Amino acid sequence: MSNIPASAGIAWIREGFAIFRKQPGGLMLLMLAYLLAGVVLGIIPFLGQWLPMILAPVFTAVFVQACAAADRKQTLTPDMLRPIFQKPNFPRLAGLGALFVLVLAGLAMLFAAVVGMDTMRQLAEQQVQPDAAAAAAAANGNFGWAMLVIFLLSLPLSMAMLFAAPLIFWQQMRVGKALFYSFFAVWRTLRAFLLYFLCWVAIVMLLTNVVLLLLGKTLLGMAVLQSALMIIVMVIQCSVYAAYKAIFGEPELPGAGPSQPAA
Repeated sequence: MSNIPASAGIAWIREGFAIFRKQPGGLMLLMLAYLLAGVVLGIIPFLGQWLPMILAPVFTAVFVQACAAADRKQTLTPDMLRPIFQKPNFPRLAGLGALFVLVLAGLAMLFAAVVGMDTMRQLAEQQVQPDAAAAAAAANGNFGWAMLVIFLLSLPLSMAMLFAAPLIFWQQMRVGKALFYSFFAVWRTLRAFLLYFLCWVAIVMLLTNVVLLLLGKTLLGMAVLQSALMIIVMVIQCSVYAAYKAIFGEPELPGAGPSQPAA
């Protein structure tokens, strides 16, 4: 991990847009396939609410592999994706997702303990509106503290998860080692990631306000905004790959042959 300046955060965003422009159609088809997979998984009884989160690192590995192929102007092939769904990659990626779900459950239990189980139960049963529940918790002086604690605890979790999936897939790391390296990769380049995060927040806010200003909260306006945000999500994936490449080096693509023009 080399010493990376704060300005690299902006460079990663620019490179993310450049990568997306190389294969916009293929990358957006992949995004639509991901959304469809989420819908299909969601209809599975009981497990449907957990599987999308457990398999999220698997999908992340698919996305970064697609971004890497687009960056090299290669066509994404099944051979490039097959290793993701084989041992040891798939069990480790799914295990990473399961660990993430357990941590989220722990944070939710902590939040419930602070704001009160009655408020959480009423929210779950939709007996009170979220604003009313938040006001009730705030009246006890607990809601603000609970939000602050959860935010502070979620930061190291996000840092550890950011590069964990590609490290498992591309560098064949175990879950614990991948989380460790991801956390300290972000920590050592924290200034760049702070600028990266703030720029993305500004981009999303500007895009949202411009679309709503021009089209309003009409059916067309919301459709355009949703489509634009889908593109932004895909570009963010490309920019995460750009950051990975800058920190860990360019990965070798399993199943990739000589460079060929994208279809």
